[in-house]
Amino acid sequence: MSLRWLHDGEHPELPPKADGLARAAAAALPVPRGFACALAEAGAAAPLAVVSELVVQGKVIVRSAFVLEDGERHSGAGLGESVGDVDDLASYRAAVSQIAAARARAGMPTHPRDGIIVQRQVDACARAVLASEHGRAYLEEFDGRLDAFASGASPRYSGPLAGWPHRARASTMTIAAAASTALPGAGFGLDLELAIDRDDTVFVVQARPLTAPLFPDWESFVALVAEDGDVIPGDGTWQLDAEHNPQPLSFAHAWLVRWLASQRPRTGGLRPLGGWLYTRTLVRELAATAAPVTSTMQVLARLRDEVLPAARARLAALEREPVPTTAAAIDAIFARGLAAFLAMIDVYTGELIPARAAAHAPAIDPADPFCLRGREAVLDVLPVAWDVASPSLAGEPKAPVGLEAPERGLPLPTDERGAATLLTEWDDHLFALGLRAARSAWRAAGAALGLGDDVFALAPDELAALAQHGLPDVAQRVAARRERQRRAAALRVPSRIVDGAPAGVPTRWLRGFALGSDFTGPLAPRPDLAALLASPPPTGAVVALPALTAQAAVVLARLEVRAVVCEHGGALGHGALMARELGLSALLGARGCMAIAEGTRVRIDVRSGALRRAASDGDDDHDGLAHPRRPSTH
Repeated sequence: MSLRWLHDGEHPELPPKADGLARAAAAALPVPRGFACALAEAGAAAPLAVVSELVVQGKVIVRSAFVLEDGERHSGAGLGESVGDVDDLASYRAAVSQIAAARARAGMPTHPRDGIIVQRQVDACARAVLASEHGRAYLEEFDGRLDAFASGASPRYSGPLAGWPHRARASTMTIAAAASTALPGAGFGLDLELAIDRDDTVFVVQARPLTAPLFPDWESFVALVAEDGDVIPGDGTWQLDAEHNPQPLSFAHAWLVRWLASQRPRTGGLRPLGGWLYTRTLVRELAATAAPVTSTMQVLARLRDEVLPAARARLAALEREPVPTTAAAIDAIFARGLAAFLAMIDVYTGELIPARAAAHAPAIDPADPFCLRGREAVLDVLPVAWDVASPSLAGEPKAPVGLEAPERGLPLPTDERGAATLLTEWDDHLFALGLRAARSAWRAAGAALGLGDDVFALAPDELAALAQHGLPDVAQRVAARRERQRRAAALRVPSRIVDGAPAGVPTRWLRGFALGSDFTGPLAPRPDLAALLASPPPTGAVVALPALTAQAAVVLARLEVRAVVCEHGGALGHGALMARELGLSALLGARGCMAIAEGTRVRIDVRSGALRRAASDGDDDHDGLAHPRRPSTH
């Protein structure tokens, strides 16, 4: 392969990465000027002469262009290297040697077509990855560092290109439209890497076909939503509530969410889609519609002395009711259980959320973590998962709950910051009491009808009908709904839906928001807290969970877990607060951690926010992220 200028037309004889840039340049896309040549010929007279001419005009970047990179069926992302700031022949030769060494380290077979790309370096203020699928363009924006894509840094923006708040959005949309028409997409769309200079000029620095769909389960997800007689919302943004419900909802809980939306429309636009819980409004945004709060400590005292005891009393009275044996009795116990649930919601949205919004920064004291204060006394109602079908962390007590709130009598913090933290931790006590009241209604109906846990696959009106005249197909309904929940759990659903299309491209594989210190140990993935309790991890393990929910504090402390990694979560979620209070090493929002095999030795690398594969005989880190890795589009 002799030297080929990228702007001299298409070059199908070049490796895919170089050919992609040549095709982009031929389509009049803004590709920085440069050339490609074989790696074996990089030190020949012709490339050296051209490099000498280019560096006079400014710095250049030297990039790998291997046969295994950027093909239609293989991306080879991360196998090659790019070396920037090349400004003379000595640094050019060093860059070529570095790229050849990277190929050897990756164990890639040599190929005569393996080459390099040399281009004018764009001094970028931002870099972006642009991908097109489902007729939409999605973009992730990073800072302008040359290693922005490979360093694991979090994106500054991730979502639809149309919503990107950048001055270069219009020109980028033009580029996306032209690229989708002119470049091959291998059936899954395109993936472009962009560099935006300080004048907001956008350059295409890599162009390749997607080797796999961005959202492989989207069509199955849409079909599952349709089975409910529903459609994907076509307006606004809907966020997956993965930090509270990282698993699909039971049929009963999905019914409860829909019923709540009909009774209290201002509770955040909660909506089950394909069995998963999505929300239009974040909980903290509800504070804008509530009365302002003057003292967090006053709200906390009222919660301890009045609200929680009243909720306990309602629940105790409900659980002492005789088993309902008629349709009317089932209707009545559901009316009481759902009324108790609504009473909790009204306090939650009317008092707790405004108090939390007005609160000061949390007070962190690992010696006395607020997330454990009073928790052991409320395990009878605190559920394993935020689902009406979930049992409590204490199982199902044979005796009804007590009349007194266990928090009564507990000393309160003396400062507003401490009160704000404790309020954040105690609000789930109230929610648990309301949810338990609704659960008690389902359990009572299940006991009367001999359904057991199958009762959570039926709605209240179906249960009343079953008591009155029977439902011939009740077994088929239960089986179909349980199978549907299993199908939903097998899907990888989008973290956000914007105007009817998936968004929030999950590119931060095995990277996330890190807290605490580095930690190395065998990975212990558990699908939920119930599995964690049933199969405790070995001492020194890194526990992997879908999300770090409020209930996890008791379980993690009881099992003396010191390190956790989660698929979902971030800097502002409850999980981050809990991890700080417990002094955990944690990595939140690290997609893919649940797919790693049990016992794999991993290290939470706090500095880079990555979950890495550790040596089996010590704490030394290998060069890669933990395995397995998903097929990367970058």
